Amino acid sequence: MKSRHLLALLSALSCTLAEASETGRHFSYVEAAYAYQSTDWGPFEEEKNATFLASGEAFEYVHAHVRYNDGDTYMPRGVIQDGWWTYGIGAHYYLSPTTSVLIGADRHEMESQSNRRNQRGWEYKIGIRHDFNEKWRATLEIGEHNLVVGDDSTFIVEAIYHPIKALGLTFRVRDYDKLDLSSYELGARWSY
Repeated sequence: MKSRHLLALLSALSCTLAEASETGRHFSYVEAAYAYQSTDWGPFEEEKNATFLASGEAFEYVHAHVRYNDGDTYMPRGVIQDGWWTYGIGAHYYLSPTTSVLIGADRHEMESQSNRRNQRGWEYKIGIRHDFNEKWRATLEIGEHNLVVGDDSTFIVEAIYHPIKALGLTFRVRDYDKLDLSSYELGARWSY
């Protein structure tokens, strides 16, 4: 009788750990991506650059993340980006083993190579992530930031394909409304 209870307990524990490692793929990763940035305004050309991302989970519902875009992109108000750091903290909650909601606060620091000063600002965002199956995931995030043009909206749509559990191929569209900037990113993500 005791061995049956022990076996049931071990089985439940292994299912819980398997589920935790499966859901852990959402917020613990490193990624490198190619970014094609389209300035939707003015006479400026599109830019091609690299973007690096990392995120890590702590405790059960918290994650920290960082992003660096290594570009020379022309922005409104005479700002020329010479690198753009974003780092922040977020909270996530799993509605089910395949769907999570998230909120976050990010600090933006954009280095400027023009006569305009470096830009600093905050962004607050909400989002949802869903695994359609073990290979495909989609994310939608909506945020508000105050970088370069004052209050502005950010929209991020992301799709990830996992050919193997730890490796993901990403496609992301990051759009800034008043900033008139769209970034199309293709990357490779290692989840841990």
